[in-house]
Amino acid sequence: MRKTIVTGIAVAAIALLGAAGCSDDSSNEAPIATTTTSSASDRVEGAISSVQATASSAVNTAREATQNAINSAIAAVPIGFESGTAELNAISDVTVQAVAAAMKAGDSKIEIEAYATNSDEAAAELLADQRAQAVANALEAQGVDKSRISVEGTANPPEGVNVDQVEITVEDS
Repeated sequence: MRKTIVTGIAVAAIALLGAAGCSDDSSNEAPIATTTTSSASDRVEGAISSVQATASSAVNTAREATQNAINSAIAAVPIGFESGTAELNAISDVTVQAVAAAMKAGDSKIEIEAYATNSDEAAAELLADQRAQAVANALEAQGVDKSRISVEGTANPPEGVNVDQVEITVEDS
C-alpha cells in the first residue's frame, strides 16, 4: 500500500515538474502566476522533498488508523486469558479477527505485550511470553504475516495493569 501511495505521489510530482517546465511565451496575455528563476535541480530537490513529506504523512496516517482500529476492537472486547493460563478466553476470537482485519488493511507492524503475575519471577515471565505468543499465533492463523508481529512478556507489571489482557501497539515504521 505504501508503494502505491509513494508511486502515485511521485508520478504526480513528475507531471507537475513537466508542466512547470513548459510555457508559451508567445501569448500577449498577462501571466497567470509569477515565477522565480530556479535551476532544474532545485525544482527536482523541492519536488523530492515534497513527495517524501507527503509519503511520510500518509504512512503516519495509516499507522494511526490501524492503531485506532485495534484500540476500538480491544476496548469493545479485550483480548484476554483464562486466569493463570495462556489460553485465550472464549470471546477473544472476535477481537483477534478484528485486529487481523485492521492489520490486513495496511502493512504496519505491531507489538503484543502480555502480562502475568507469580511470586516466582521466572514462571511469571514464561506465562507472559506464552500469552503474547498465543495472540501472535491466533493473528497468524487469521492471515497476518508473523514477520509483522513482535511479542513481549512482562512479569509482575505495575499495579493497574490487567494481567489477564494484552496490549497491542502499532510500531513506528
